[in-house]
Amino acid sequence: MCPIYRYRCNTCREAQEVFRKMADHKDTPACECGGATRQILSLPKVFSDIDPYYDENLESHITSKKHRRRVMAEQGVEEAYGKGWT
Repeated sequence: MCPIYRYRCNTCREAQEVFRKMADHKDTPACECGGATRQILSLPKVFSDIDPYYDENLESHITSKKHRRRVMAEQGVEEAYGKGWT
């Protein structure tokens, strides 16, 4: 697992995002200008499992797979798979 860490240069003040091993997060990378950097806190980035969409059959805006299953359960709908579907 390689999370994204943010670092800001002490000289030019530019910020950069770097994929690093969790064990290496304290080893700050050098800036492109050659200046020393320090780690800055940033909000975690969350990626949805699907892009939100409007489901005409369910007549609802769906924001995730979990949300879709919940809406289906609330409406008493089950998903049917055809031959060869998984």
